[in-house]
Amino acid sequence: MEKTILVVKRFQYGSKPASYNIEKSAQTLEEAMKYKVALESLNNDKDYTFVLFNELGQFDIERIEKKS
Repeated sequence: MEKTILVVKRFQYGSKPASYNIEKSAQTLEEAMKYKVALESLNNDKDYTFVLFNELGQFDIERIEKKS
C-alpha cells in the first residue's frame, strides 16, 4: 500500500485564521522530513511554519531515527 506524506506550509499572521499550502509530497517519512528540514532552513519568516500530514492527520515528530 502506497502512503503519501504532505509537507505543508502553514501561514498565520497575527490573529487572522491560518492558511495552508502543500509544498511537497513524499512517499516515506524520511523523505518528507528531509524536505521539511530543508524548507525550514531556508525560511526566515516567523509567520511561516512547516508541518507534515498523512491521511490520518498531522505528524508530531521531534526527531527521526532510522532502525537497523
